[in-house]
Amino acid sequence: MTVWIRIALYMLAGWLYGSGYIGEEVKNLITDDPAVTASIEAGISAAIASVPVAWWQWAKRRGWAT
Repeated sequence: MTVWIRIALYMLAGWLYGSGYIGEEVKNLITDDPAVTASIEAGISAAIASVPVAWWQWAKRRGWAT
């Protein structure tokens, strides 16, 4: 999954740069700095991993079978 996140990150950075939302420095920071890229990947992975937990908690509150 890390490869797909990295590809999406490059695409998003390129789109934001092309649209003028971010500058060259920010685009290079996002795509070239391994520490920034790794932290963004970790954040995205954590967000994806939290979806089943949030679903389970919501279903339990609603009284559905978990």
